[in-house]
Amino acid sequence: MELQHTAPYTPRQNPTERANRTIKTMIAQYLDGGPQNTWDQLLPEISLAINSSVSDTTGFSPAFLTQGREPRLPRTLYDELTPGRGTPEVAPTDRSQQLRDIFRVVRDNAERATADQGRHYNLRRRTWKPPVGSLVLVTRHALSNAAEGFAAKLAARYEGPFRVAKFPSPNIVQLHVPGSRRRRTASLGQLKPYRQGEADDHAEGAIDDSDYEEDHAKDTHSPKQSDATDTSPGEYHPTPRRRH
Repeated sequence: MELQHTAPYTPRQNPTERANRTIKTMIAQYLDGGPQNTWDQLLPEISLAINSSVSDTTGFSPAFLTQGREPRLPRTLYDELTPGRGTPEVAPTDRSQQLRDIFRVVRDNAERATADQGRHYNLRRRTWKPPVGSLVLVTRHALSNAAEGFAAKLAARYEGPFRVAKFPSPNIVQLHVPGSRRRRTASLGQLKPYRQGEADDHAEGAIDDSDYEEDHAKDTHSPKQSDATDTSPGEYHPTPRRRH
């Protein structure tokens, strides 16, 4: 068993980070300039809004796919004199069959959305892929520091060079960190070819080729190394419900 990491700053490869981006946007809208230390008090309302919203990919809300019904929203018009829940009773076997049919529709919608998203993403995607052992530069994610007089906007956009060690997946690259035996993980879209003299002033140190050759010999005999091409689905675009 080998521990592998996703590439940082790449929401496409980590669905949790993509969900966090949506949650942070909703928190900012709910705060609307108010005190920021009360954001945790908004989580129940935000959770209800997300679970009751129809997904562009599946065509259904998360609450419906989980519970088989839509949640009753606050201040929903409801006759308190009507006995029961106000909805017709459904036998468990009928509800089970209904959910199975819905799951088939969801699977078809998800496959159609994946194909559509991949087509849109590939229209603006470069086909470059660095060979194993080559030198590359990696996008730098710097943070401004007023105390040290450092501005991220004025910093170099790339750092390196790093040597490509292997591809754990079509879109993830393991790189040798210069001057050490450590490795870092990066997304294929964060790399650019290194040309001698292009970024020498950004390099953190010389590359130890002996360390690379020793580790590369181990990776060459590993059956887990992948040489597949990139089939990343890309970003999401709306997908309607299947029409009958």
